[in-house]
Amino acid sequence: MWSFARYALLFLLAILLPPALYLAAAVVGALLPAAPATGRAPGESERIYLLTTLLHADIAIPIDEEVRQRYAFLQTDGLPIDHPSVRYLIFGWGSRAFYAATRELSDMRPGPVYEAVTGDEAVMHVYVAGDISGLPNARPVRLPPGGMQRMLGYIDAGFDTGAGRPQHLDGLQYGPTDGFYAGTGRFDILRPCNIWVTDALRAAGVKTGRWTPTTQTLLLGLAYHSPGAMRR
Repeated sequence: MWSFARYALLFLLAILLPPALYLAAAVVGALLPAAPATGRAPGESERIYLLTTLLHADIAIPIDEEVRQRYAFLQTDGLPIDHPSVRYLIFGWGSRAFYAATRELSDMRPGPVYEAVTGDEAVMHVYVAGDISGLPNARPVRLPPGGMQRMLGYIDAGFDTGAGRPQHLDGLQYGPTDGFYAGTGRFDILRPCNIWVTDALRAAGVKTGRWTPTTQTLLLGLAYHSPGAMRR
C-alpha cells in the first residue's frame, strides 16, 4: 500500500516537473546560437531598447520623422505619436486573451493563462513613451548598420493587414497612450512573446539564443552571444 506521503510526492512532481523541464530547455536554448540575418548596409549602428518585465519584453524604437510617417495609422487610431514629448514607439506581440487582460502580474487569471498556454490568436500592442533610457528595466541593444530597417520590416509583418491596413481592436487598451491590433501568427507555450522579440533581433542582424521563451533566457542569450550589442 502506498502511503499518503508517496502520493503527495508524486502529485508535487507532476506539478513541478513540467515547468522545471521547460525552464531547463529554455536555458539550453538560450546558450545554443542562432544565426542572425546576414547582409550589412552602409551607415552606423543604431540603438533600441528592450523593456522587460518578469514575463514579457517589448521593443522600443526611437521616434523620428521617418518612423512617424511609417506608422501614421497609429495617430489616426488615437495614439499621440506626434506629441512633442514622445521619444519612443514601443511594440509587443502576444496572446490576445492574456495580453489584453493582464496589464500587471496581479491581473493574472486562470482562464487567460490557459488560453495562452494552449494556443491563442496573436495581437500587437503599441504604445508611446518619453525618455526611457534611465529606466531600470530598459535594456539597450545596438543593431548593426541596416538593422533598424530590417527590424521595422519584421515588426510590420506582425500586424494583420488582411483588411488593407492594420486592424485596430476597438475597446482593447490599457490607457490613452496605447492600442491593440490584430496580429499574425499564433501564440502558444512554445512560441510566446519573447520568441517574437528574439526573432526580431535576429532579423535585424543580432546574434541570439536559438530558443528563448522567457525574458530571462532572452537576455541570457543576448548577453552570451552578443555582449557588445548590449553595452550602453
